[in-house]
Formats: sequence, structure tokens, C-alpha cells
Amino acid sequence: MSFMKLPSDINRPVALLTGATGGIGVHLVQRLVSQGYHILAVNRAGDFQPQDHVTPVACDIAQNQQIEALTDDLRQAGVTLAALIHCAGVINPQRAGDYDIESASWQLRVNLEAPVFLTTLLLPLMPAAGHIIFINSMAALVPLAGSSIYTASKFGLRGYALALAQDVQPLGLRVSSVFPGAVDTPMLQKEIDSGGSPLNFVTAPSSPDEIACIVQHLLLRPKAEIFCPSSDGVLAQLMLIMPRVWRMILPVLMKKGLKGKKKYLARGKV
Repeated sequence: MSFMKLPSDINRPVALLTGATGGIGVHLVQRLVSQGYHILAVNRAGDFQPQDHVTPVACDIAQNQQIEALTDDLRQAGVTLAALIHCAGVINPQRAGDYDIESASWQLRVNLEAPVFLTTLLLPLMPAAGHIIFINSMAALVPLAGSSIYTASKFGLRGYALALAQDVQPLGLRVSSVFPGAVDTPMLQKEIDSGGSPLNFVTAPSSPDEIACIVQHLLLRPKAEIFCPSSDGVLAQLMLIMPRVWRMILPVLMKKGLKGKKKYLARGKV
């Protein structure tokens, strides 16, 4: 892990963003720079395209030692974080009983453990009014057959964020979570290629910039949870309260999802 030294003349609030080179992350960087932030753009290789107000940071967040080294570097540099945005996420669809332990561990490390560890270590660098944002998934509410490990990581991340918000409220910190349905990124293509759940297509996939826009607005007007699309969020939360209803309507949703997937593929997206 190597941390690129921050410019000495930063006069902007600093936001640390994981998954900065991913489908959503690239759009987030552009929006947050235009909003007046200096971005610490974290990805495994630290190879973010050079640009003003962006510092590439090489860190494999699946490795605890690299997370610790990154936070040590930030402390030594005297960085104060106005925002911490967890955007990195991975999925490897596999049926229960078929997945390998390493794949399961990798998904849990990136999707759940890394956000928890990073947040824990970086809290001392965040002043009152600092904002922590988790880009979660609708899989935090809707169990996806064929992606049980991914689902578990996202359910866990939602619980962590809700509890964290209570812990840091006395510090004046804000915590928000965004729950997109399917997003039109390479990650969605991987899900399709690996036989991911048709439930991804009950509604049309969002664009990466739509999710980036939601995060941008959250930084201006904090809110605990936002679902995209909002109609899916209402339905998903009702199903969590009434699992029997979920089992009853699942065949209908699967049928709708298969139709949506067929329509999506017909547009030549993948």
C-alpha cells in the first residue's frame, strides 16, 4: 500500500471514497469535486486518472494491514475528513453449497468488514458535522437466491449503519445509507454472466450517475436511508416485516424480473 502525499495547499473539505474507479465511484468523484471537495480516491492499484482536487490512494480494503497503514498515513498527514463514503462492493453469485470459502470470505471482507474497520479507525479524523455514507444495496432488504453471501454482507452493513448512527450522534456525526436496486455497471454484467437473481430486473436498472447524484444531495441534506427506486424500498421493507407476504409474491416478482432481464438484454447493454 502506498499513500500519495496530499498537496500542501488544500483549501477544500476532504472526502475519502472507496471504490473510486468503479461504475458509481467515477461519477461520484466528478460530482464531489464540482461540489467543492478534495477526494481521496481509494482503489487497489491507486491508478485513478490524475486530475485537480483528487489524490489517488492505493489500498486493498480486503487486507486489514493495508487499511491500518492507510489510516496511519492519514493521521500522520494531519488529515481531517469531512466525509467518508463507502462505495466499494463485490459480488460472486453462487448457490449455497457450491460457493468456495475464499470467495465467500472475500465478499464479506470487502462488503462488510472493510467499511466497519475503516469507519472505526477513521472516526477520530472526523469532526462534528462529518458525514459517513454507505452505498449499500436493495439486497440489504431483499434476499437474493444464488447470492446468499452477498445478501448477508448487505444485511449486516445496514444493521451496522443504523447502530453506528446512534453511537456517533453525540459526536455530531451523520450517517446515511443508499440502497440502489440494480445499477447499470460492469458489476451487473458480472451478475448476469454468473446467473444472478432475476429480481435485479423487477424495475429498470439505474444509471451510475443517478446514484452518485443521490449521494451528492445527501451531503447537502442528510437523511438516514434512501432507496432507489423509492417504490422498491417501500415494498422491500414491508416484505421484511411480513415474510409470509414475501413468499407469496416471490413467484410474481420472479416472473416480472425475468421479463425485465429479457428487455434489458434486448437493448444490447451486455
